[in-house]
Amino acid sequence: MRSRVFAAAVALAVLAGCSTGGPEPGARGWDRVTLPDGVRIASLAADADTLLAGGSVGSGADGSGQTSADTAPRLFVIEAGGVSAEVPLTPADPNAATASLVALTASGRRVYAIGKMVAGAHSNPRLTVWDGSAAEGLTSRPQEFFTFGGHDAGPLLGTVVVDRAPVIFGSRTSTTGTVGLLWTRKRETWTPQDPVPALTSSADRELGFTALAQLGGRLVVAGDEVGLQGGLTQLPAIFVGAVRGPWDEVLLPVPGDLAAVAGQLSRATSISCLGTGSSCWVAGWVRGHPVVWPVTIGDDPAPGAPIVLAGEPAADADPVAVATTSSGRAVVFTNAATPSLYLGCPDAWRNLGTPPAAVSAAVVVGHDLYAVAGDTLWHTDAPTC
Repeated sequence: MRSRVFAAAVALAVLAGCSTGGPEPGARGWDRVTLPDGVRIASLAADADTLLAGGSVGSGADGSGQTSADTAPRLFVIEAGGVSAEVPLTPADPNAATASLVALTASGRRVYAIGKMVAGAHSNPRLTVWDGSAAEGLTSRPQEFFTFGGHDAGPLLGTVVVDRAPVIFGSRTSTTGTVGLLWTRKRETWTPQDPVPALTSSADRELGFTALAQLGGRLVVAGDEVGLQGGLTQLPAIFVGAVRGPWDEVLLPVPGDLAAVAGQLSRATSISCLGTGSSCWVAGWVRGHPVVWPVTIGDDPAPGAPIVLAGEPAADADPVAVATTSSGRAVVFTNAATPSLYLGCPDAWRNLGTPPAAVSAAVVVGHDLYAVAGDTLWHTDAPTC
């Protein structure tokens, strides 16, 4: 499909209006959500006015990559900063019985989950799919091994629901590199769709896929493109399409005056789309700096000017910025060496306090902002301008 570059002509906002005086804490600091001993949270999903928090319990993987036999998936309903219920889980095979729930989606009364357990001599992930409801519980649905597994298997980013039908986005590898794929379901059987050019690596470019979001009937995927001709070049990108196509790749503008940082990637790592309208926020890291882009998802998806936030990359790490929204405003965890949480207000990008570890998932439910930091769930007041 088409590939578009929006670059030098787009104005750059470097720390535009950012607060420079230090963190501005909200009405209260971050509180740890009390969970049963041994629980590690890996995924979040808003379910109406409640939060679903998924993960696992047990001693986890040992040093060899084998998953301990006492590990089991767990799923909780969180209300007002505490556990109000535990969702019953029915694993239908050994891989599901020792999985961690690493992705959650709630749509209406239905809940979909992806489980992952690591095992075998090569520490390969074994992926399982689940569905059900928070009230009645979730059940895993065993699939033929090569549906999600095999020598060319890649990660599954998550599930969206389009026209009441669940759709999974993930990737596989091919002779030319990574390929983005959609899986659709008929009854309880999942089937991968045929690859499309906009999601397929080639001799000229290598694609990467990092995060998934939904805006109406459109899927929005964050990632990057590495150019393989005339020297290696990497650009952050998003991929926008419908279940039956078409798909477009949109290269995100990169500030030309940002000096490269050796060993640091330039990629989009998170997306948060507003519930109404056509707007999304994309967050990532470019040349050793956290960056945010506003994006309009229309017939011709168009990114706005990149906003460079303060922060240096942590040592020996490729940081992953995480985006969500609060009252229509972008909320971005930079996961920099000195972690920061920015709220995009009309007059400034305000620097707020963060949990005491790198954030891997965040969502606003009601008046609370929840975040997974490390493998612990935290909450605070939802920030407002």
